[in-house]
Amino acid sequence: MKRFNHTIGFFAAAALAACTGDFESFNTNPDAVQSVDKKTYITTMQMDAVIPCSDVGANEFQRACNLMGDAFGGYLSPIQAFNGGSYTCTYDLDGTDYNNVPFSVAFTNVMPAWLNLKYAYQNGQVTDDVFAVAEVIKVMALQRTTDIYGPIPVSNFGQTENPYESQETVYKNLLTDLNAAIVVLKEYAANAADARPLQKVDAVYQGDYTKWLKLANSVKLRMAMRIRFVEPALARTYAEEAVRDGVMTASDDGAWLKSSGSVQVYNPLEEVWNAYNDTRMGATIDAYMNGYADPRLPAYFKTCEDGKYHGVRSGLSSMLKADYTGLSVPNVAKDTPVVWFLASEAAFLRAEGAMLGWDMGGDDESFYKTGIELSFLERGLTAAAAATYAERRNTTLRNLRPSPRNGMPAPGTRRNSNGSSRRSGSPCSPTGRKPGRNSAARATPR
Repeated sequence: MKRFNHTIGFFAAAALAACTGDFESFNTNPDAVQSVDKKTYITTMQMDAVIPCSDVGANEFQRACNLMGDAFGGYLSPIQAFNGGSYTCTYDLDGTDYNNVPFSVAFTNVMPAWLNLKYAYQNGQVTDDVFAVAEVIKVMALQRTTDIYGPIPVSNFGQTENPYESQETVYKNLLTDLNAAIVVLKEYAANAADARPLQKVDAVYQGDYTKWLKLANSVKLRMAMRIRFVEPALARTYAEEAVRDGVMTASDDGAWLKSSGSVQVYNPLEEVWNAYNDTRMGATIDAYMNGYADPRLPAYFKTCEDGKYHGVRSGLSSMLKADYTGLSVPNVAKDTPVVWFLASEAAFLRAEGAMLGWDMGGDDESFYKTGIELSFLERGLTAAAAATYAERRNTTLRNLRPSPRNGMPAPGTRRNSNGSSRRSGSPCSPTGRKPGRNSAARATPR
């Protein structure tokens, strides 16, 4: 392992400064190509590896995330019908080129920076710890990409021929690369924990290798869980290894991309909901969080004019934006950190592993409760609030169990004060206008 030594004797440094203070500026050709610190490619990778943040505006984020995962997960929903209603949220994947964006971001923004770091490492220009961090970032970027598309071209990236590989091959190769990075990070975390060679370029952990190690193992746990149905034995092995080597366990272990030093990060979701005025709370998360009176609602969303939270269905092929702008917007500002991976997810993954009989270091129920608690802490709430919510949720679920003697409302409905049912996610428009009219034949995300 290569060591870091930044100590210079005081008197030697003072003498050097006195003699050569302006030497470099006097002897630098302003028209010549200057050398680039190879470590800055870490920043380049980070800006687009998980959530696209480098784009001027938020076009890539909107197409790669907001009109895909955000909508399909039920978290957020567009409030206009893009491309005349033929786009990703209406399952017309060929209607636009939006579904190509996650691929292009990975292979034109992230991977070229990784390739430069690979060459720099091979030529002795960066040390193994720097390349280990690059490998973790690469794995996170490509795991997301292969989960969207399946086969992708990875192993020969940068060469003339780079054929597509099956998702099985991609996953196994990524896990091999991740394991190699974990070995390096373990050594540095144990023997050079205070070293911060990436502090100026790392917008996630500011060069803290102990936390990078936890992130790497947490990603490994996530990937293991993703393959448990097709490779159950391998999944268990990787999951148990990840837990033994140390995954995220505390709320401050989470990975958030945020401004740090000279690196400026702006949350692209703010651009989409505010400047573009294109997205609002999804009906699915509306139903769940309102249904369980979730205390985290103010952390995620802002209230409507009536002081309540209301979402909109995703997948509408005809809608007038003005009818939906009054619904709840995400509680996200320009400087809100961008989530990569949270400790609460690691706890829920361990709960699932424990449920399967894997050695996760505890039982499924305790990890499940820990996951809820960590989620509350990550959003600025207390552990006591998490415990109260968990108990209230369990009581609600027990009361909602189907019974021959009680009538159960249809899934996704809520009872109004007059006893009638309303489908969750029905627009609550402060303007009183009825949704459904399409104001433009073709609306394109900015």
